[in-house]
Parts: sequence; C-alpha cells; structure tokens
Amino acid sequence: MPPGAAEAPPQAAAGASARGLLPEAAEQALSRLAGLAPSPVLRRRLEGAAPLLAALAPLPSDAPLSLLDSPSWAALLDAVTVQETRLFRAASQITALADRLPSLPGPPRLLSAGCATGEEAWTLAVLATEAGLPAEVIGIDLCRPALAAAAAGRYGAGPPDALREVPPDYRPYFRRCGDLIEPLAPAPRFRRANLLDLPEDLGLFGAILCRNVLIYLLPGARAEVMRGLVERLLPGGLLLLGPTDAPGPELPLRPEPGASGTWRRR
Repeated sequence: MPPGAAEAPPQAAAGASARGLLPEAAEQALSRLAGLAPSPVLRRRLEGAAPLLAALAPLPSDAPLSLLDSPSWAALLDAVTVQETRLFRAASQITALADRLPSLPGPPRLLSAGCATGEEAWTLAVLATEAGLPAEVIGIDLCRPALAAAAAGRYGAGPPDALREVPPDYRPYFRRCGDLIEPLAPAPRFRRANLLDLPEDLGLFGAILCRNVLIYLLPGARAEVMRGLVERLLPGGLLLLGPTDAPGPELPLRPEPGASGTWRRR
C-alpha cells in the first residue's frame, strides 16, 4: 500500500451494519433460533428495537439454540414476542379439560407451553384446586418480563373485565384487590424455555396446553414443537391446541370426543 493511503474498510458481514444487526437479519435469526415466522408485526417491533439490534452480531451458521440465553438475544426476544392471553380463554375448552382432570394419567402435572403472562397456567391451577387435585402446574415461555408477571400472579381488573371469561363456578377462586385480580390457588412454577429445545428435566405431563402460540411459528417449527410436546405427554394424556392448530397424522394422537381442540395420546 502506498504510504499515506487509507486502508479500505472491511466489507460488512451479511445482515450487519455499522450500528449492529439489521432488522431483516434479526428476523431471519429469530426464525432459526425460535421458529418465529416473519410478519409485519415482528418487523415493526424489530425496527423499534434498534438499540438492542446494535448490540448483536450476525448469526453464525452453526449457532446453537442456546444462543437465546445470551443477554443480548434474550433482551431482543423480550422486546418483540407477543404476549396475548386471558384467564379461562376459550372457556368451553377449559371446562371440558376440567371434566377430565381426575382421569388423567400419572401424577397430576399440567403444562402451559408458551404461557406468556401466566393467565393460562393460573387457570390450570384453579381447575386443579376446584377438583381437589394437588397438581403441579408449570408454565414455560421465552420472554422474561412475561414470566415475571406470571410469577407475580396479579392482573389488572380492567376494563376490559379480567374475569369476563371465567365461569361463575370458578369466580370464587379470584380475589379483587383494588384494581387488581389475584387467583386463589397454589402458585404454578414458571421457567424460561424454548419450545424448540425443551429442557430435559421438564418431565412428563397428563395434559399440555399450547394454544394460540403455534400461529406465530414457521410450519417446520410448528411441526417440531408439536413433536416435542407429544413426547412429553403421558399415554392417555391430553394435548389442547388453539382453534387454527391441528397435529399431523404421523403423531400418536386421536381427537378427544366432546372436547374441541383437544387430542388424546394413544
């Protein structure tokens, strides 16, 4: 190089900018690591998370799913994931499960997969309390603020009314404290976990709920998550899905009569 000549800057890695990762590259990375499907909503949230993208480097081709445990990627997930849930959401499906709780296989263990802020897990805890079952209820999600809210177990009374979908028989299991609602049931256990990479120590369950979660995932990720959940379901156990979800014919499941969106493991 001639003396005094400026060295050309190295070419930026694909998906990177001088200020970190570009939104489209982050979207692709989240598809790989968490199975999230690209969408206008996800892109807008990524664009609004520019300070977090600035801390990220391009994803290596061999990046493990555990990369989501790193502080920078965990913070990005906290900022962009959807947290939409309610107490007794789809109440008819929940009450159909309540009728079947005493006959579920194994020790009473119930899983809310993709629990968000925990209303579904607390609903399961209330069902078990009403049935007189000492159930272990677990909620898993990737979003840390959502898990913190779930563990707190206190929800805004509204409007809209937080109890609007709770059947009358179950309303005594909720207490109003000013402008908050508190469930009156043993607390579920909440933990951070990737549905594509379930912890080995999670154990087996008599019922698993994964409702209104799979719609945010790519088709391949949906199939992989479904397989992983079925592997954690005891024979004779129940899998409850959202209204747009259906398991593949290769899975050892059969529709549960009289319970919409519910399959029983053969």
